[in-house]
Parts: sequence; C-alpha cells; structure tokens
Amino acid sequence: MAALYFAERIDCDGEPFSRYKALEVVAPRIASMQSGAYRDTLRGQGAALCCFIGAKNEYLSALYSRASPGQVREVTDFRVLLPRILKDLSVRDDALNEGQLDYLSGLIHQLFLNADEHGSFDESGARLETGMRGVAIRVTPVSDVKSLVHYAGEDTALKAYLIKLALLEKGNGHGIADGTKLPGGSMQMLEISVFDTGPGLGLRWLSEKEGRRSYAEISHDEELSAVQTCFEKHATTKASQYKGQGLSMALMALKRLDAFMTLRTGRLSLYQDFSRSDTTEFEPRNRFPKLKRPPEVAGTGYSICFRLK
Repeated sequence: MAALYFAERIDCDGEPFSRYKALEVVAPRIASMQSGAYRDTLRGQGAALCCFIGAKNEYLSALYSRASPGQVREVTDFRVLLPRILKDLSVRDDALNEGQLDYLSGLIHQLFLNADEHGSFDESGARLETGMRGVAIRVTPVSDVKSLVHYAGEDTALKAYLIKLALLEKGNGHGIADGTKLPGGSMQMLEISVFDTGPGLGLRWLSEKEGRRSYAEISHDEELSAVQTCFEKHATTKASQYKGQGLSMALMALKRLDAFMTLRTGRLSLYQDFSRSDTTEFEPRNRFPKLKRPPEVAGTGYSICFRLK
C-alpha cells in the first residue's frame, strides 16, 4: 500500500501501469480500516490502520474523532479499540489482563499522538503533501528454533530476547538445541508498530531548537543525543492530557509488559530489552552493531513485541 501511494510511476512487465488501477487493488483494505473489519486490512494474522495524507479516508474514524489534524481520539477510545482488534486477530480474551491492556493502549495512544503531530509536517512546520502514519498489529506463533530464527532474522538482540523467554517458561538453563521444540511450547508473540514518514525524531528536534534543515547538517552523535532528549522531553505532545508524563508512562508500560522495543528513525536503528531487571531508564543500544551507519529513512517507527499468555 505504501509503495503504491508514494510511487511516481508504476511499471508492469516493463510497461507503464495505471496508478489509479493499482490503487484500486488496495482500496478494499482501506475501506476495511474505516469500517472496522480489521482482519481484512492485512494478509495473515495482522491488522493495520494507515492514514495517507490527502486521501479521502486520511482520518480513520478508529483513530480520529474528527477529520482534521490534531483530533486524535482519547486514550479511553484506544482502550476500547485494542481489544476489538485483538479479538479480530483471534487472540484469546485472557491473553492480556486488564492492567496490561491499560498500559498498552496508553502507550499506543502516546506514540500515535506523536505520529500525528510529527508525521504530518516537515522540519520547517509546513504541511506535507504526501506522507503516512499509522498503527500495525501482528500476531506470530513461534514454536521451535526454526521459527524463532526466522522471526528474529538478523536481529541478534531480538533472538537473545526470544531465547530468554523460551527458557524462562520452564526454568531451563541448559539452552536450546537446534531443530528442537521450545522448552515451554509454542510462544505467541504480539508485535505492535506505530510509525510515520515525517522528518524523524532527531531532525525534528534539532530543526526546532537549532534551525537544522537536513541530516547533512547533523553528526551521528548529535542525532543520537537529540533522539534521547526528544524521547525524554517530548515523548508526549502538546495535545496530550498527559503532557510531561510521556516518558514515565511509556517506560512503565514497556517494563510491565517485559517488552522488546525497536526504534528506527533517520540514520539510527536502536533497541531496548525491557525484560531486563536493571532497566529503569530509556537507554537504547545500537540494534545492528556491525552496521555502524544504517541508511537514512524517512520518519519514525516504534515496534514493541512481547509474549502473550
């Protein structure tokens, strides 16, 4: 969907293809986002709510109370929305307790408030002509070593997190042999992503504070420091009823969920394992140590994953 939306030209077998006809293919999925048929928004056991700037259904009713910028629904609405989506994805009612649903819906609300504010305007504050922001939720079963490795991919930190979850389930301290089933049986992983295609955390922060207008004007260390500061001071937006409490609320939610979080923004790819007993601050690490300078990307994407009961 995103590729079709942003594409200036579409070719099929070497010949130009109508962008309008290509977009017709994804129109039913957008309609499902608006109507609340969440299972039909993505393939597989997943759901997405994508807001495309300039589209007829840019302000999805599940996320916005009115069709205009800054009119994101209240956290109580997100608390109602989340169980509905999980039910559509065949997640058991007891997979998350009431407290976990409270923390998680509050976290998603906080992050989407920022996506709405940061993903709709460029670094100078002008409204973007194209862009997207949204929320994606996916449920993935991890039943053996093969599926664990496939789920983690090249992310060694995520792989270590998953192995730890599998071993903790049965108190197994002897490791996992290749090709075997996991000690505690199949794990059902819930992954929630909140994203936007705005300038990115570091550039947004430094453009407001120091007038920077591109990543070419920012060193890697400056960007990393700006992202840290941005999260600490601006984890909640001006529109939020929880202004000034964004960081503590986010950290509390992630810690209560024993979650694994990744953050991709600008030229940074970071992670933090909140299941660690010594995690009390926002102290993200480089997600791919061998890749010192990841390619620059537009916007910001948070992904949170953890094990369901």
